Amino acid sequence: MIFENLILNNEIWSKLQNAFKNKKIPNAYIFSGIEGIGKEAHAIEFAALLNCKRITGDGNACGDCRACIRIKSFQHEEIHYIRPLPTQKSKTELDANLVEEINQFYKRKSKNPYHKMELKNANIISINTIRAIKKKLFYTKGDGDWSIVIITEAEKLCSKKAEAANSLLKILEEPPDKTLFILLTSKINLITETILSRCQKHYFPKIQDSILKKFIVEQNFGKDINEGYIELSHGSINELQNIIDTKRIDNLKEVIECFYSTEIINIEKFLSIMKEINTKNDFLKYIHHLRVCTKDLYQLSESNSNKLIEYKFLYNKYNEILNLFPKSSWIEIINLLNECSRDFSNNVNFTLSLYALIINIQYCLKGDKKHISRLEVIKEL
Repeated sequence: MIFENLILNNEIWSKLQNAFKNKKIPNAYIFSGIEGIGKEAHAIEFAALLNCKRITGDGNACGDCRACIRIKSFQHEEIHYIRPLPTQKSKTELDANLVEEINQFYKRKSKNPYHKMELKNANIISINTIRAIKKKLFYTKGDGDWSIVIITEAEKLCSKKAEAANSLLKILEEPPDKTLFILLTSKINLITETILSRCQKHYFPKIQDSILKKFIVEQNFGKDINEGYIELSHGSINELQNIIDTKRIDNLKEVIECFYSTEIINIEKFLSIMKEINTKNDFLKYIHHLRVCTKDLYQLSESNSNKLIEYKFLYNKYNEILNLFPKSSWIEIINLLNECSRDFSNNVNFTLSLYALIINIQYCLKGDKKHISRLEVIKEL
């Protein structure tokens, strides 16, 4: 194996092994599922299996032959990685700083199969990238090894009129001999039907709680198993690692204390905390957590049962909030959080959107239907 600490999806991996054993490799796969569950690592393991020179008795790549070593270090000539990149001035050469950032990512990825590359303003996979890989596959492909093209965040092929996706279609239908495309996505609904129809699909479900707990113990995080770690991760190993490393449970409790409050000092504290969170590129994660919290509060307000809530570790805190705000409009708070997420994604002024959110939350907590517009926020500022 290439990654010793990868949690294999045994059902999917067995199907991939059988396809290899029976020589029934399709032109393209699409691996879908939430982020942080090892889709890319499975793709790399399969690329290694296709090119390994000493396959083990249990049908896996040996991890030690020349091909495996080069794949493990992300230097194999026939394994190609495509991912969204920021817009570059040059169409042929990447900026030196970007190259260094990518190289550092691969170093970390070689040790941690769940490590995710997060490049600022990496919003699309360009048509030039697809043209370049097509040229490379047709004119410089070796004869012996399999060529594997791993496309991360494949839904971004479909940005800007799906130019990159359309460019990819022909080669997906008729690739060079011994060439395989593996598309990875957590948003399969954004991929065009023409691409989907040309790929054999494998869905990766969330990792089970019992496996996540075992992972915490085996990786020796030096932490007691906190149910909050598991619940906040939503089945993602990458999120689990980030939650533990950044002390997100403690931070979230502080955010909740300020968010569901009508005290001026807490309102100002919430704004300050969220601005700090934004500098660490975690803003949308916390907005998502608040959305889940508010849904939980709504469920409890309707049924008073903790069976349907997601964040059970916050059950006692939820009851405190419900006692403080028995008339709160929880559904409207969810709508406001959704609106804030859209504002952030659409690059609406961050401070303006945040002020509008927290001011309107005050009305909702009191059960008041009044809302304040962004124009009114500007006047207050």
